[in-house]
Amino acid sequence: MYDRYMRVLFVTSECVPFYKKGGLGDVSHSLPIALSHVGVSVTVALPYYEKIKVKYKDTPCLGPLAIDYAGKRELVFVFQTRIPKTSVSVLLFRHPRLSVYDVSAFLFFNVCVSTWHRLTALTGNGFNIVQCNDWHTGLIPLLLGENNKILKKQVGTIQSKTVKTIMTIHNLLYQGIVTVSMIRNIGLPMSLFEKIPSPEGGVINLFREGLEHADVISTVSPSYAKEILTPEFGPHIFDALRRRHDSIIGILNGIDTDVWDPQKDSYLPKNYSIGSVRRGKSVNKTRLQKAVGLPVSDDLLFGFVGRIEPRQKGVDLIIKAVRQLPKRTFQLVLLGTGNLKQVKELKLLEGQYAHVSFVETFDERLARRIYAGSDVLLVPSKFEPCGLTQMIAMRYGAIPLVRKTGGLADSVIDGKTGFVFDEYNVEHLCKAMWKAIVLREDKPKDWQAMVRRVMRRDFSWTASAREYVKVYKRLLLSGS
Repeated sequence: MYDRYMRVLFVTSECVPFYKKGGLGDVSHSLPIALSHVGVSVTVALPYYEKIKVKYKDTPCLGPLAIDYAGKRELVFVFQTRIPKTSVSVLLFRHPRLSVYDVSAFLFFNVCVSTWHRLTALTGNGFNIVQCNDWHTGLIPLLLGENNKILKKQVGTIQSKTVKTIMTIHNLLYQGIVTVSMIRNIGLPMSLFEKIPSPEGGVINLFREGLEHADVISTVSPSYAKEILTPEFGPHIFDALRRRHDSIIGILNGIDTDVWDPQKDSYLPKNYSIGSVRRGKSVNKTRLQKAVGLPVSDDLLFGFVGRIEPRQKGVDLIIKAVRQLPKRTFQLVLLGTGNLKQVKELKLLEGQYAHVSFVETFDERLARRIYAGSDVLLVPSKFEPCGLTQMIAMRYGAIPLVRKTGGLADSVIDGKTGFVFDEYNVEHLCKAMWKAIVLREDKPKDWQAMVRRVMRRDFSWTASAREYVKVYKRLLLSGS
C-alpha cells in the first residue's frame, strides 16, 4: 500500500457523474477510483459549474477561499463530496467566474487550485503529487512554483521540491489559447510566459505552459506518446515536446468494467455474457434496427459512436466508403453531434441510402445499444490519443475496425481482436470493411471465435493505475 506517502490532487475540467463533456469525464472518474484501490490517497478537483447538481447534505461547504485575481479579492466557496460509492474525495470550487465551461473560467480555476494547494500544505494536509489534465489545468505547475524545464541552468525551487507535477495529455487537438490581457489577471510576471505572436498582439498557449513546467508529461497511450513528437500539432507545442521528449511517458487508459458490462447493463433489451453472446447480440441487433429505422436484417451492422469532428474522427472516410461499397452487403448506424457541415452530409447520406441511419444527439442509452447490437464498431480516426469506444465495443462483443494510430494501435490486433488499416484514405477503409463483411459471411465460426476473443480482453483500470503509481514513486524519490 502506498497511501502513507502518496497524496494525489487530480485536477480536471470534468468528472462523471458531476459533469461530462467527453471522454475526459470518464477517465477522471475511473482512474482516481482505480488509484484508490491500489492504496493511493486521491482527491479530485473541478469547478462547481452552474449545471452541476449535488445533494447539499452530502456536500458540505468547507468555507470561503480568498483568491486574488484581476486586481480584486474574490471569495470562492469550496465544497467537498465523494465520487458515489467510493472513498475518493471531490472538491468543487464555486464562484460566478466558474459557473460556465470556458477559457476564462479555467484561468481562474487554476489560481483557485494553486491557492488551495498552498493552504493545505500549511495545515499539514497537503498533496505531494498534483496531476493536471489537458489545457484546462495548464498553468497550475507554474502557479505552484515549478521552474521552466526547457530553459537551461534552472535551479529547482523549494516549492518544486515539495510537490511534484504531472501534465497528462488526453488530446492535443485542443490547446487553450488566451490573450495576454487575460493572462495578466493571474498576477504573474509576463516574462514567465512564452508569448506567441498574433494579430491581437500576442497570445499564450496554456497547454504549452503546462508542458514546459510540469515534472513529467504523460499521455494516454504509448503510441500517442511517440506521435505527438511530430510537427502536426503546431510549432509551439512541437518545440516544447521535442525538447522534453525524455520526460514523456505513455500509459494506456482503461475502462470501468463494472459500468460497461453487457451482463448487467440495464439499457440493453437483452443482457448476455461470453457464453450467450450469439443469441444476446442477435436480439439486441434486431431491437436496434427497429429503434433507428433500419430494415431488420442479418446483414453485417457497422456502428459509429463519437463526436462528429472532421479534424479527428474519420467521418469523412465513412461517408465516402458508404458511397463506394455494395449497398446490399451491410448496414450502418451512426450516433453523435458536432461539426454542422459533416452533420448535414450525414443527414443527406441517410436520405439517399436506406441501409444508413444517423442519429444526431448524445444518448447514452442508444450508445450502449449500438455497442450491443452492432457487429463491428468503426473507429477510423485520423489520430486517437487512446480511444475508449474500441475497448467498450470489445467488452460488448462488437469487433472494432480501427485505423493504426495512437491507442487504437495499442489495443487492437489486426485479424485477432479486430480489423486495422494503415493509411488515412477511403480505399484502405473500404478494404478493411469488406474484409469484415467477407469473414462474417464465409467463415461464421472464425467470426464467433473472434467475438469471444475480444470479449475476453482485459481493459480494466488496474493496470493503468499501477503504471501511474510507478511514475509517482519515481517522482517522489527523485528529490528534484
